[in-house]
Amino acid sequence: MRWFVVLAAAAALAFAGCGGDDNKSASTPTATDTATETPTEAAASGSASKLAIAADPGGAKKFTESNLTATAGSVEIDFSNESQLPHAVEIEGNGIEKTTETVTGQDAPPLTVDLKPGTYEFYCPVGDHRAEGMEGKLVVK
Repeated sequence: MRWFVVLAAAAALAFAGCGGDDNKSASTPTATDTATETPTEAAASGSASKLAIAADPGGAKKFTESNLTATAGSVEIDFSNESQLPHAVEIEGNGIEKTTETVTGQDAPPLTVDLKPGTYEFYCPVGDHRAEGMEGKLVVK
């Protein structure tokens, strides 16, 4: 039975597809495609700050928050998607473009990035989700 669940999840991700911005291919990111920054001393010592981002649990193409703030340095992105629509989070700006895994009804593995002070965009790169408003602003101080 367990193999069936794994097979069904893999099939769902394969059919969901992920695309989005003009600089990316239209395929779903995998663990190997989802890059993380090289850990800094803060991350290595376990003192990276955390930023929680969640998709609307009711299935709307939006995040629960559209304006977020973080402290500069190593930031762990914890993305939660309780809905039955596939979603991911892409952080873009100041030379950074990193994406979590696309997940449906679960949390994505954490993504750690080194963020400098400034303004970043975050959005869902799946299909037309960003165009439909699934985006926000991240200010790093």
